[in-house]
Amino acid sequence: MKKTLTKILCTSAICALAGSAQGLTIVPTFDASIANDPNGPAMEAALNAAIAVFQSNYVDNLTVNIKFVSDPTVDLGESSTWGNDYPYTGFLAALQSKATSVNDANALSKLTNSAVDPILGGNSVYLTLAHARQLGLDTQAGPDGFDSTISLNMTIVNFTRSMIDETNYDLQEVAEHEIDEVLGTASSLPDTTNITCIDLFRYDTNLNRSFTTNGDNAYFSVDGTNLWARYNTNPGGDYGDWWSDNLDFWAPPGVRPHAQVQDAFGAPAIFQDLGTNELTALDVVGYTLASAGTTAPSAPKLSIAKSGPGQITVSWPGSGTSYALEETTDLNSRQWSLSAGGTVNPATIQLSGTQKFYRLAQQGGVMAAARPAAVLPSATPPRLKVHVMRTRNFSQ
Repeated sequence: MKKTLTKILCTSAICALAGSAQGLTIVPTFDASIANDPNGPAMEAALNAAIAVFQSNYVDNLTVNIKFVSDPTVDLGESSTWGNDYPYTGFLAALQSKATSVNDANALSKLTNSAVDPILGGNSVYLTLAHARQLGLDTQAGPDGFDSTISLNMTIVNFTRSMIDETNYDLQEVAEHEIDEVLGTASSLPDTTNITCIDLFRYDTNLNRSFTTNGDNAYFSVDGTNLWARYNTNPGGDYGDWWSDNLDFWAPPGVRPHAQVQDAFGAPAIFQDLGTNELTALDVVGYTLASAGTTAPSAPKLSIAKSGPGQITVSWPGSGTSYALEETTDLNSRQWSLSAGGTVNPATIQLSGTQKFYRLAQQGGVMAAARPAAVLPSATPPRLKVHVMRTRNFSQ
């Protein structure tokens, strides 16, 4: 995340409103590079779909203005977002006033009432303007009228999720990644002179606060005890993104490693929307989930019953909507495959005479069965989802 005193230059644009009747409203402005493109309607539809994910999950009375630009020179996606430093004491009081969930209570239990932050001992915290307005610490937007400008490489993305080029990335997911950062999930690292809000929830495997990039394994944790997601420590990506180096994903015990929206590195032909970790991160930094945020759900239990000659039915509680059924013939091999009809609950399985073991595996956003089989071609390196944050001076 780079911080420079700068001004984002505006170009001619066409504005389209994507508002919610109540709660969070994200207003997109589509630059002429999108509005005048032959594929502009499809681009705008994907971007509005990304916005709808946030608006359906958060109920805060906040309006965020974002300009979207098509730019083939960026790697995949880039956000240039206005922000400022705010007194830590005022920030902490504001965060406490926004607490509505169990996750919020757990997070705040690790933040003592102090005039300085628990990481650097500093008396300020850096927030995006959208985040600061959400916490009631500011009323302004950027000097160009936008909270952020998000630039997207439209030459390497799929505009829809029904017609997929397996060499391209998912536009909706890339947009969600950048919007997530605009709202306040980006780390201050590698700058170690100040912190952002999300930096308060970085811990190492010894459950100590982590604010270093020097070979450190850093994890997102709400309560400083349970590690929910691993942070990226590859300098080629953002330190506020999830670990996905060489598409080697991380997940806590009992959860299958899977791709997530906020991964630092992505693969083509895979798509998902905000998952538990992204939703919770915004929850604990001061946003309000439409559904009460409690704690990360435990895995639902399987039920297996004979349902006919040579046939069984495997089912699990209806709340386990982010799981798919997997099977193996050898527990020692650690090789699991998706069962036929494994994303359907209940799943009806024809017995083949071979002993099989079944389990539920948590998926990231869209079920694995809905994803194309293709993964990243060996000749094409993972593309970064770059985040650039720009700051400005304010009169306090």
